This record gives sequence, C-alpha cells and structure tokens, in this order.
Amino acid sequence: MIGNDIIDLEIPISPNWNSSRYLNKLFSSVEQEAILKSDKPTISLQLFWSWKEAAYKANQRLFNLPRRYNPLDFHCDIISEEDKNTHGIVRINSQSYFVLSRITEANIHSIATLEKNTPTTFKIFQNESLLKDKLFAEYSLLLKEPKSNLRIQKNESNIPHLYSNDLNTSQVFSLSHHGRFSAYVIALMNC
Repeated sequence: MIGNDIIDLEIPISPNWNSSRYLNKLFSSVEQEAILKSDKPTISLQLFWSWKEAAYKANQRLFNLPRRYNPLDFHCDIISEEDKNTHGIVRINSQSYFVLSRITEANIHSIATLEKNTPTTFKIFQNESLLKDKLFAEYSLLLKEPKSNLRIQKNESNIPHLYSNDLNTSQVFSLSHHGRFSAYVIALMNC
C-alpha cells in the first residue's frame, strides 16, 4: 500500500502552533518534544503532519476504511535525516509504514509505503488541474493503454481506484494537493 502528502510551505501554519493546546490535539508527547527541540520546529511540525497524512492514506487503502482521521492514532519516529531527505516510521495500532520525505524550500513531499523498499514513481506539479491528466499519461505508458480508456472512481470508502474500460486495474496510487502543489505517487510493483 502507498500514500503521499504534499505541503506548500508558503501557506502559514497556525500562529499558535507552539501552544500545548494546539500540539496536544495533533501530536504525542514524544513528537512534541522532537518538534520543539528541532532546529526548525515549524518544518518538523509540518513534516510529522505530512507523514501522518501519507500513512493515513496508505492505511485507509490497505484496510478499505471509511474516512476517519485522528492524528493522535499515528505515531511518528525519525529513522534518519540526510541532506533534503528524511526517513521515518509511522505506526498506526499494530501496522507500520515506512516514510520518505523530500524537503525543499517550497514544499515537503512524503511517501508512505507498507514495505521499506517499495519501488515507486512520483511527480510534483504546481498546478492541481494537471494532476489527473499527468497520472493518466503515466499509466498510459506503464499499462500500454490509451489515456482515453482510463478514469478514476472512488469506492464507498472514498478511496480512488483506476479503471480501464470500466474494469478496476488494481493499480495502487495516491493523489495529494496543498496550496500551489499537487503530487501523485504510483507503486510500481503491480504495473
């Protein structure tokens, strides 16, 4: 399973982000400590938020769950930080997701996968209207299908699925958008 999240760093976070009332609604005490001790606490806060969102999408797809998001159910641990990449684990109950985030001056993009080395491809755009068209273009190449045969339909749990000629392709992907940015990620193991 796979999930992704993108955060536009130009969009300001809550002005009271460092109040205990705000932090207690979103982050465990361990996560709060990591955020507040960080050299860049607002980036750390947004990084953990992005991880929780990406893992939420992967978990929702894995278990076909209806929408219900409680960020305190998700526990983030940083594994490593190198240059612009941060690796971590998000635990939801007994399930763990491996997360990779790329942090730039403009955005944070996080990908959560069930397996540590799941092969993926992703693209980031500065225009949300391009997102589905670019996803279809990528799948058209991967599946050797005309783009015109492809469509996305959400199931009863609001999880998007890719269809070709009205047949579910069983392809695993995730879409995300925030502010100026949109992104998709595709799991390549079933292409």
